[in-house]
Amino acid sequence: MKNISLLIERSKEAVRYWWLMLLIGIALLALGILVFVYPAQSYTGMAVVFGWVILASGILEVVLSTTNDHFVTGRGWMLAGGIIQIILGLILVFNVALSAATLPLVLGFWLLFRGFSTIGLGGDMRAMGIDGSGWTIASGVLLLLCALWLLFQPLVFGTAFVLVWVGIGLLFAGIAALSLAFQLRNSHRCLMKGDC
Repeated sequence: MKNISLLIERSKEAVRYWWLMLLIGIALLALGILVFVYPAQSYTGMAVVFGWVILASGILEVVLSTTNDHFVTGRGWMLAGGIIQIILGLILVFNVALSAATLPLVLGFWLLFRGFSTIGLGGDMRAMGIDGSGWTIASGVLLLLCALWLLFQPLVFGTAFVLVWVGIGLLFAGIAALSLAFQLRNSHRCLMKGDC
């Protein structure tokens, strides 16, 4: 009985910072929308902004995962993803030429990693019996499909087509992060009320 009580207390603590994932989702959605609103802007400028968004997203995920000592909610997935995003963001921010030249590939691999981590996190949520975990897994699968499409398209199509897929990929990533944030918020409320 003591172990169950400890598990519930740690779960409450783990999902307390759901709003950090909400910030990540809003930032990714905003960047995805900007890609469509300002398509004529320079490709290099978008690459630098993308580097900053990846860096900020990584920092927020590291903060979220380090404040979460409950292993079931995917702390390891978030921490690993956050660290990789910080490193990638720093590389893109401080090397503009590399950012512009490799943007589609970097975004493709970043979305691929986010897809795998979202699926892993959804699996952890399903193991905990959290409602809506299927949506998290489904959004991870969508991210994987979008990432694979983006990774293969630079070899076939031009920059304009890649920009469209960059925007779509960012929108999917933002929606996935928002979905996860709201699931964590609902879990937090449920655990605080003791209805779970």
